[in-house]
Amino acid sequence: MRTLAVLLFVAGVAAVAVALARRSTVADGHVMEAEVLALVREYGVVALTCDPKIPIGHGGAVFSCLATLRDGVTQRLDCTLERDGQLTAKAAGTAPRQIRPSGDPWGRRP
Repeated sequence: MRTLAVLLFVAGVAAVAVALARRSTVADGHVMEAEVLALVREYGVVALTCDPKIPIGHGGAVFSCLATLRDGVTQRLDCTLERDGQLTAKAAGTAPRQIRPSGDPWGRRP
């Protein structure tokens, strides 16, 4: 009876371990901001805002950040965290800015 209980305990622990190993880790965006900022600060980036929750799976993670440069221009970065821990950030274009409508009705034409 004791052997059966030990085997059931070991099987239960193994099932929990497999279930936990299959789940992806979710990193806080603030943690990744610090890592990416250290990587891109030499290019004139003064502030960075990344996705709030970044899922990290078996193959790594793909997420985006919004970088603010010295002159106030914003730039979206596509970031990748590889499986081996290598972090890369690539410029993806400017972030959309909201333009105030003018008082001229002809100014709103496409």
